[in-house]
Amino acid sequence: MKTLNISCISTREEYDLVRSRVNELINEATKLGMLESGMDNEYIKEISQLAKLSAEYEDNFMNILPLRQKNPLIQKIEEYFYANDMKRKEVAELLDINESVFSQIMNGKRKISLSLAKKLYEKLNIDPELILKYS
Repeated sequence: MKTLNISCISTREEYDLVRSRVNELINEATKLGMLESGMDNEYIKEISQLAKLSAEYEDNFMNILPLRQKNPLIQKIEEYFYANDMKRKEVAELLDINESVFSQIMNGKRKISLSLAKKLYEKLNIDPELILKYS
């Protein structure tokens, strides 16, 4: 395995070279089964090192907007149905609301009503402060 020895990315050409190398490493390591959870090998070490360099370059020189953070209340609702091995449809039924309305709420396209806020507290045991703050 040929290692790309670079300690800092200062140009777009270097950035593109590093990203290309990361993709090569991922493809090669995947074929060899070297990216399994918990593994620590040369592929993982180099991918990690190059990814950090890429991130530093992106932070310093590229105008990349951060990923939009999900509403903490929506996250809490998702945690509930994942923890209880439920589907969105089942949670909508539990909350006694239409599945499409629930989907719109979960996608941030619809506000949470007062009656739904009460059900989130009563049926899902979600902290009322969280409900008030993020509804």
